[in-house]
This record gives sequence, C-alpha cells and structure tokens, in this order.
Amino acid sequence: MRLEELVNKNYNQLNENDLYIWQYISAHRKECEKLSIDDLALRCHVSRTTIMRFAQRLGLKGYTELKVYLRIDNQNHQHQQTGLELVYRTYHEYMDIIKKKDLTHVIEMIAQSENAYVYGTGSIQNNVAAEIKRSFLEVGKLFFTIQSMNETYAFESMMTSNDVIIMISYSGENQQLLDFAKKLKTKSVPIIAITATKDNTLSHIASESFYVDVPNILNPLGPRHEGLVNYFILIDFILVKYIDYYERKMNNDNRRTRELSL
Repeated sequence: MRLEELVNKNYNQLNENDLYIWQYISAHRKECEKLSIDDLALRCHVSRTTIMRFAQRLGLKGYTELKVYLRIDNQNHQHQQTGLELVYRTYHEYMDIIKKKDLTHVIEMIAQSENAYVYGTGSIQNNVAAEIKRSFLEVGKLFFTIQSMNETYAFESMMTSNDVIIMISYSGENQQLLDFAKKLKTKSVPIIAITATKDNTLSHIASESFYVDVPNILNPLGPRHEGLVNYFILIDFILVKYIDYYERKMNNDNRRTRELSL
C-alpha cells in the first residue's frame, strides 16, 4: 500500500500536526528519504515524538518503516505527477474499474426495495447523497435522505428487510455510522456502502460496497483538494445500469405477453 493510501485510510485519525508533516513529506519526497527523525522534526517544527505518533497513526511501527514506504514510493514514481496528471489518471482508471464491476445485485436491491434511503457522513458525502436522490428521481425511484445522525433513531425503527439504504462515508470507520449499520444489519436491512478507503469496517458490514478512488491534491492556498468526479461517475454507472435493468424487464414482459396471446 502506498503512503497516500495509508494517509487516506487513516485520515480521520490525523491531527493538524500530522497533516503538516505529511504535507512537508509530500513536497520533499526525495529529500526526506535521507532525513533522520530529528532532522524531519526540526524542519516540521515538531518533536521527534510527534513524528513517531504520525507514523503510528498510519498503522506503521515507527519512523524507519515510514522511510521504507517513502523510498518504495519514490522508486515507483520517479517522475512526480502534477495535480492535473494525477486527477486524469485517477478518473480514467476508475472508469475502467467500475465498468468491469458486476452491478446486478446492487440494481436488484434498489429496484426491488419498498423504500430506499441514503445517508452521508460529512459535507462532501451529503452532496453525493443529494445527487443520488436527484438522479434516481429521473427514473421514478425516491430516495429518502437521512440528514443527520439524530434522525437515524427514527428511521431505524421504520426500516425493514424490504428496504435498502446507501451509506456514504470517507473512511467507513465513523463509530456512530457503524453502530447504525450494525443495528440495521440485525434487522436484515440491505446496506450499500460507498467509501473512499479500501478494506474498512463499513464495507464488511454492508451487503454490497463500492470503493471510490478520490484524488487528493495538496493545496498551498488552503485545505487539500478532494476530487469528487468519481462519486458522480459511480452514480451515473449505477443509474444507467438501473435503466438497462428495467428496459430488459419490460422487453421480457412484452415478449411473454405476446407469447400468451398466440
């Protein structure tokens, strides 16, 4: 796993100092290969203990293992990509991945549900939830939006195994969301998870899960930039597959009707 993937996977665990350390390492990759922990701490204006804790929050044993990952990353990416190249590659590769994914079960879960719900944890995830609701209104499928964690208690009592819910989370490790998902699972409510990290707890709880590759661009003018296009690519693929599903179903129904009339 690349360092960027470790940072994304554990992003919610990182504090301001951790993000600054990562920003410095990202901007001075080759140079940091040769820095001691004390040298890096001095350049980041933090203590050596803070550097150690940063490495441990990424799931690494310590600074030595962090440098090993960095050296491997640098060998694999000798020519550092510009932000534009990273965004283009990420979107292009994701389209190939999602095109090959079998969406049959997901489409059937949505199509056959009595009620459909969508819930996102965070501002970006809320925007994605709103786009899912807007897109499926085009095909006459209403998604009820859960606006906040405070509302989950009311929806939890209403939902049954005949419904479906799409849960959108960056890390898939939000504890309140996981508690909600576990309660729904005990009621056999189908769950579709959409996360920006691989191999997370929510994806293991869910009936079906999607990983969305989100390009993260360091931004010297403010917070890091997270590309959102792959979320909307995923929604478009699901929606078009949903339309295809009903087109085939209608054609089969019409054929059976003709056969019975003969």
